[in-house]
Amino acid sequence: MHRQSSDELSVPWNYNLENPPPPIPAKDIKETATADVVVVGAGISGLAAALSAAEAGVKTIQIEKGPSYNFRGLHNAAIASRLQKEAGIEVDKEHLIYTIMETAAYRGDQRVVKTWADNCGQVMDWLLDMAEAANIGVALDPTTKPWYFPNYPVIHVFDPENYGWQGSLAKMLMSNISARGVDYRFENPAVRLLRARKGRVTGVIARNKDGEYIQFNARKGVVLCTGDYGSDRKMVEKYCWKGVSEITSLYPEMTDLAYARQQIVGPYDNKVNTGDGHKMGMWIGAAIDDPPHSAMLFDFTIWSKPRLFDLARQPWLYVNLNGERFMNEDLPWGYECSQIMQQPSNVAWSIWDAKYDQEWPKMRSQCCKNMGPPTYLWNPEWLNEAIRDGNVLTANTIEELAQKMGVPVEAFKATVTRYNELARAGKDQDFGKHPDRLTTVERPLFYAAQVTAVYLVTLGGLKINSKLQVLDVEGNVIPGLYAAGNVSGSFFGSHYPTTIPGLSHSRAWTFGRLAGLNAAAEEV
Repeated sequence: MHRQSSDELSVPWNYNLENPPPPIPAKDIKETATADVVVVGAGISGLAAALSAAEAGVKTIQIEKGPSYNFRGLHNAAIASRLQKEAGIEVDKEHLIYTIMETAAYRGDQRVVKTWADNCGQVMDWLLDMAEAANIGVALDPTTKPWYFPNYPVIHVFDPENYGWQGSLAKMLMSNISARGVDYRFENPAVRLLRARKGRVTGVIARNKDGEYIQFNARKGVVLCTGDYGSDRKMVEKYCWKGVSEITSLYPEMTDLAYARQQIVGPYDNKVNTGDGHKMGMWIGAAIDDPPHSAMLFDFTIWSKPRLFDLARQPWLYVNLNGERFMNEDLPWGYECSQIMQQPSNVAWSIWDAKYDQEWPKMRSQCCKNMGPPTYLWNPEWLNEAIRDGNVLTANTIEELAQKMGVPVEAFKATVTRYNELARAGKDQDFGKHPDRLTTVERPLFYAAQVTAVYLVTLGGLKINSKLQVLDVEGNVIPGLYAAGNVSGSFFGSHYPTTIPGLSHSRAWTFGRLAGLNAAAEEV
């Protein structure tokens, strides 16, 4: 008799996304556990949801696919937090809502966006209370870089002195979850939601690391916080715009994981993000955002180590493989990536010269100015290492550099000549780049490094209302089911507004908290 492997016992993802696999027989359920609220996922949104439900006084179970809670990134957006009030920072909330809606081409639900805007400051204060109790510092970064775009001073960074990033925030939430007595279980991926016909969602079936099915009953509600679907290639191809399906996710490209972990201070494995919550929701009738979905794009340089904030990513002269300039290099990074993705092979060459040590400070974004010492974003040794490893090319002449890059020499020379003319004139008549970032390329050595576009996460999800309840394909509430974080939708369109740094994280912990509280308040 064939014994099923643990992989075979998982949900058979080869099933049509909209069509569920066969039900899991009751005889295969090896354990049953019951709580008031079951939270599926232990990222930032799931941690906020589980802690909030527990604080509301209800029995809470949290299950997670991976071996630990997980997180990534740095920035957290908030409006009218107490830190901002103390610093005299005011953000035009209405204008910010309009920016989100406009970036989404008004494909989001403005009521859902307003729910975030109305609550993120209060939820940030909740996080600040915990941080203060844990002696964790929180810094504001009032983005001040001159730009031809709205530039919102919304950034909060946890534990900046120690490069805590989201790791300190996640660890803090997990510590409070443990203190509240939440029953949390890692390596228990959810495989099916429990719903009879069009009734309530009454729980979820998961699979433990031994391949056994466990049924988690929820008296009040299930909160999906299962993250995005960026590691399911078929879903990316189906739901994201075509350009995204042609590039890769950032984290699988990172070869020096020890360095990456050092920077984010903890675990993140996006291989677990295969859209499990999206699929389980659709299998019981949930609606998903209409495609194309948003993806958070990021410009990435090829180095011997994954230095995510480095010299080559600054807004120097960019050319494509034809040696031609093609964009305003000073765009917000998400929009910059959209331009790079339209070029041959989805790459660009970043070009700078020997004056970089004087010119770099005015190039760099100011949104991280409170993050540790100045060498955080740049260290000269990184450049030497990249040159030794062949990831940065150098030459004494423009002709020699073009030859090493493999671009047409005459076209590249003409591009550099034109760019120098614009820089000396102080006005970019070709693409409208801010004059502060117009610098000549004329003093050897000359440098070149390739920049490409990758994606961090996908941002389309299950449709929700302003109470974070999941909606079915007819727009009706699915009783007992909530969603937060990147499994939830009704917020973004086809582009992520990178002029609001930390919006994705803020949506995660804001909606995680609200979903946890709302589920705990259910009267059944």
